[in-house]
Amino acid sequence: MCNSMRRLGQLMPIVACERQAVFAVVDGFKRLAAARTLGLEVLAARVMPLGETAAIAALCTFNRHGHGLTDLEEAQVVRALCREHGLSQVEVAELCGRHKSWACRRLSLAERLTEAVADDVRAGLISPTVARELGRLPRGNQADVATSIRRHGLTSREAAFLVTLFAGTSGASEQRHVLAEPRAALEAARPRAPAAACDPRLGPAMQALYRRLFGAMRTASDLCARLVAATPASWSEVERQVLWPVLQKTRGTTELALAKLTEVEAATRSSDGH
Repeated sequence: MCNSMRRLGQLMPIVACERQAVFAVVDGFKRLAAARTLGLEVLAARVMPLGETAAIAALCTFNRHGHGLTDLEEAQVVRALCREHGLSQVEVAELCGRHKSWACRRLSLAERLTEAVADDVRAGLISPTVARELGRLPRGNQADVATSIRRHGLTSREAAFLVTLFAGTSGASEQRHVLAEPRAALEAARPRAPAAACDPRLGPAMQALYRRLFGAMRTASDLCARLVAATPASWSEVERQVLWPVLQKTRGTTELALAKLTEVEAATRSSDGH
């Protein structure tokens, strides 16, 4: 931003509103910081007549696209509107031009995380997606699980599965094992489907079908485990937009395969005289 303003000047005005006899910035924080760094004394500004709640909501609406507010910063805005100004989650969502699930997820992110985990999110050590998963745990366990996720470099999917696994453990020793060796614990907890063995009674075509059936069992078992760990309530709007059509197509294909399996199974049973 400094380089851009040094070469091209200020291309767009910042947005401000009058608050308690002074101007409060609503949009343009980076431009303001760059101007101060460059020693500029004047910036073009567009002053809007915004009330208190509208000004707070505008922090999200003006910074919605591009590299604006982080998820945690949006969460703090939602918490302020809900807890300090008495708005419902639905009202906050409408005010910010978002779906009500967005307000619910942001409020959960702001209120369920411990300060230590929130600091990790601000520092970029933990992604907001992982932070939402950690918010499902009691506050006393969040820091330990977050440390394990960071130390072992778990992906968001693995972190979600680890949170689910940790929440289901009983006893301090088992929990320590899960956090000390998370990948081993995840591998051990993953459902297994039996492997296909070569059966000499089958011809080449049926042998291929035999292997495909066992492969389908393994794939379905792995998919079920990943769906259990997915927790759609924690997905971002972008993740929902990307995954929704794939989920629909996968469900359609699965239903078609299930119908065909049922048909073939019935035909096989009737030919055996059952």
